[in-house]
Amino acid sequence: MKILLAIDGSACSIVARDLVGSLRWPPATEVVLLGAYDVPIDWTGGVGSTMDWVGDIEDATREVLEQQLDELAVPLAEAGLATTRLVVKGRTASVIVDVAREQRADLVVTGSRGRGPLRSMLLGSVAAEVAGDAPCPVLVARSPAVSRLLVATDGSPAALAIPDRLAAWGVFAGQPAEAVAVSIPDGPIFETAVSLYTLGDKRLASRRQELRATYERDAEEMAARLTESGMPAVAHLRAGDPAHEILAVAEERGADLIVTGTRGLGGIDRLLLGSVARNVLTHARCSVLVMREPIEGRELVPTGGTTHASQ
Repeated sequence: MKILLAIDGSACSIVARDLVGSLRWPPATEVVLLGAYDVPIDWTGGVGSTMDWVGDIEDATREVLEQQLDELAVPLAEAGLATTRLVVKGRTASVIVDVAREQRADLVVTGSRGRGPLRSMLLGSVAAEVAGDAPCPVLVARSPAVSRLLVATDGSPAALAIPDRLAAWGVFAGQPAEAVAVSIPDGPIFETAVSLYTLGDKRLASRRQELRATYERDAEEMAARLTESGMPAVAHLRAGDPAHEILAVAEERGADLIVTGTRGLGGIDRLLLGSVARNVLTHARCSVLVMREPIEGRELVPTGGTTHASQ
């Protein structure tokens, strides 16, 4: 297995490193530590400057990053993981996605926030973009360990693939899990709105019962498959806004990792990352693993950067 760990020395990226080191990955797993950097733009158009200072800054930045990655790799090596260090010039999110494709990574791991002006947001722009565009599953780390999983399902192919993927990794074997599916809202306010909109048509009530039964089966099936895969699970059926209910169950049950697919869970995709998955990723207090299959037929635009590798 190959894990791409995007790391910049920030506190959040250290949490990501520690989470990778705390889990029991399959034998021969390799962790590629990736540091991305960019160089200043010469807004003068080169007037009165040879731009030598930019080259000096680039060399110094790359040297510092290489040294940081060497130091940050030590705990992973002590945990028995093989490591490779890459320092790549380019826009951070684009570099991570490009390198994930080039390295044929099985998983990308990143912190929830990095350095820079967006660090005060709930989710850094880099993590959000990588989760939406990466060619493989993405783990956004918010804590250095996992003790209980919550797996969200809507019966879609992306959700149904989750137990087999987790079982193949084997990294969460023995961990207790929650399986949750979210049906359409209920309650008096919703009932009134629906009644007005449908002019009292009773067929919707029957359809809602059918949907509720379907989602209940989805939750029970997910719980059974997780249990068969070595992660004893309990099924939960909720009604309401999917992202809100998923987050609520995670809080109630003390889950420190939410696992979700990229699509479904609400029907309308938002760009490449489903709207529900995006909301869960943005607002969760715990780590989030966004599972996806490789995207066939999509070509990534190269960053144009230069890769420097050290073993």
